Amino acid sequence: MRCPYCDGKGNLAHPTVGAMILAMRQTRKLTQQELCVKVGLSRAQIANIESGRSDMPIKTLAKFAAVFKCSMKDLVP
Repeated sequence: MRCPYCDGKGNLAHPTVGAMILAMRQTRKLTQQELCVKVGLSRAQIANIESGRSDMPIKTLAKFAAVFKCSMKDLVP
């Protein structure tokens, strides 16, 4: 399986937190709607975070980490 974080050569392909969240969501085969229910945000908020149009507080990053069962550091490039 191809690494969702790099191009296979160790070069980071997803340089933003939003892109890291998108990669984690896709790896876990979740839709934005499924993720928004788990995190407690609207689908539009998820879309804005993934696209980099919106920032989020650290407590929201912690919610994503809890849903993905990973460390917050795993979501920060």
